[in-house]
Amino acid sequence: MAVGLEKLDTLDPAFAAKARHVVNEMEKLGWNIRIVWGVRSYEENRVLADAGLASKNSKHLTGRALDLIDQRLLYNFTPGHKYAQDLGRIAKSVGLIWGGDFISRWDPCHIELP
Repeated sequence: MAVGLEKLDTLDPAFAAKARHVVNEMEKLGWNIRIVWGVRSYEENRVLADAGLASKNSKHLTGRALDLIDQRLLYNFTPGHKYAQDLGRIAKSVGLIWGGDFISRWDPCHIELP
């Protein structure tokens, strides 16, 4: 069972339903999901943005973004990895944006509302 599911309860309701679907589908495929970031405070986001790890206008601030990893892989995979492929495919199937398509900074564990 996914770790951090309580973070889904703090998300924008329209996004939460889609995010829950993504988590469930990833787990059906055998991935051990951990939700790393849901909503974050302005201070948390500022620290990450200053380090080049987040946008200053991140959708995490409004509960319209989620970062999820596989507990075994963490962030240790490359663009062609099955985890990245599965997450991107499932997220897009419900109309979400997948961070693996970002040009400025590849963010394969990130999904968000358009």
